[in-house]
Amino acid sequence: MSFFKKIYFALTKKERLGFLVCSAIAGASFVVIMGILIAQATTAIPTQGGNYAEGMLGQPEYVNPVTAQSEIDLALVKLIYQNVDDVADNISASPDGLTWTVHLKDGVTWQDGQQLTSDDIIFTVQSIQNQGANSPLAASWQGVTVNRVSELELTFTLSNPYAFFGDNLANLYIVPKHIFADVPVGNWRLSDYNLRPIGSGPYKFVSYGEQQDGFISSYQLVTWNGYSGNQPLIPNLAVNFYPNSTSLINAFNAGAIDGFGGVTSDELTSIERPYDVVAWPTPSYYAVFFNTSKNLALQDNLVREALSLAVDRDALVSNTLGSYGSTDYGPIPPSAKYYSPTAASANASTTPSSISAASALLQQDGWVAASSSAFRAKTIGKTSIPLEINLTVPDISFLIATAQTLQADWQSIGVATTIATDTPANIVSNDITNRAYESLLFGNVLGPSSDLYSFWDSSQRFPPGLNLAIYDNPNVDRLIENARENLSDASRTIEYATAQTDIINDNPAIFLYSPDYLYVSDKSIQGISPSLLVDPSDLSRAIPNWYLNTARVLK
Repeated sequence: MSFFKKIYFALTKKERLGFLVCSAIAGASFVVIMGILIAQATTAIPTQGGNYAEGMLGQPEYVNPVTAQSEIDLALVKLIYQNVDDVADNISASPDGLTWTVHLKDGVTWQDGQQLTSDDIIFTVQSIQNQGANSPLAASWQGVTVNRVSELELTFTLSNPYAFFGDNLANLYIVPKHIFADVPVGNWRLSDYNLRPIGSGPYKFVSYGEQQDGFISSYQLVTWNGYSGNQPLIPNLAVNFYPNSTSLINAFNAGAIDGFGGVTSDELTSIERPYDVVAWPTPSYYAVFFNTSKNLALQDNLVREALSLAVDRDALVSNTLGSYGSTDYGPIPPSAKYYSPTAASANASTTPSSISAASALLQQDGWVAASSSAFRAKTIGKTSIPLEINLTVPDISFLIATAQTLQADWQSIGVATTIATDTPANIVSNDITNRAYESLLFGNVLGPSSDLYSFWDSSQRFPPGLNLAIYDNPNVDRLIENARENLSDASRTIEYATAQTDIINDNPAIFLYSPDYLYVSDKSIQGISPSLLVDPSDLSRAIPNWYLNTARVLK
């Protein structure tokens, strides 16, 4: 019998029990102490491993950088292909901003083993510029000439300086010349490579699933070992496709997918399993744009200011967006580049909502209500002009809710308001194309540079321009046109701040809010770090940084 056994059996029954209890406590304490010491001496880091299933609405058609247009196609392009920024080790602009030189990394290859060279980039640009491609990127590459310097170097020559040309390069995803060169660009949409793409990006296409009716139900992707950047942390990525939001949410509830984006705050109530929701700020905003040529009352700046003053933007964000967004008072929303808080607070309409102040402003301006009517009118010359507005609204639930709130606010200050809804497609093809609205509740999405030209320059007042307020201010034109050619970020910031102030003071629109993009994921997903999301498809660029597993290493 060992020494410890002799001692143990020498104890009384009660002493033995106490000994065992003390031993258990000591053992547990040792484990806890060791755990604390290990935790203090080490840190958890992301490691590769696991499977992730992403859900999306719709199905892929053209997973090709030249022809991709839908959110799904663009998202898959950004997982499978690389852009010029990704493959370049240096990008520089000449002092006059007319020539941009790109030098490529050595050793970048396509997923079939062929080398990626400057010829692939030149071929991509020329294909975009080819009218037969009908590429949605064509407008961004008008007037640009691209020339080969060497296998790893090329130049882009612009007809006019464009300070934001770097954004064009960042959005230029490259197609492999050796695959498409012998196919007429007009036939690219018939190519099998649209659904079985070969890129050079972080993920490689493996296969897709197809239902009997032809609906493409899933894509299987894996990390590509030859990728020139950092390897994704999730090696196996499935992308599952659904025809509507109900089936998408049901799939998440059933555990068939681990995450999906584009959910509305109302839809969050339909989610039945534990989840995290991540709000990505966007450079988009919604506003009421005025067409003053269609309504004499709206030609009065004080009327437009009063309409803005009556709107409770905080309540709109809370009630229509579920607080997933920010209030907005100008043409560059708070999350976007070159936002100017000074400009946003420069106008009286940015004071807290005040029905009484808005009513007083109209009263002082001569808009008064007759005893027989709750709505105001003003006599101009010998004509009584009624204060009434027809508001055109896309048939989208949160926009209709917004319009109904605006109607209540405006009618409370004596402005007769009529809401006319239609499908977004009809509003774009009819009302916007013909500028056939008095006021329009609609959204704008700024690019990464916050370039205001398409939305507020007077040259864009009519189709295909996007100046929905038909706004014309020569000083603003000068500022935003100079900003496009100005290579100095500091002076460009000043120009944009001044332009924002001028636009706000002119009240060509009532800026309402900037919504967040909501992404729902299983709680096991880590590493999601929201930043400005210019386009929903850009979220694919973040997926390689997400992870499921961790390991502890010494600090």
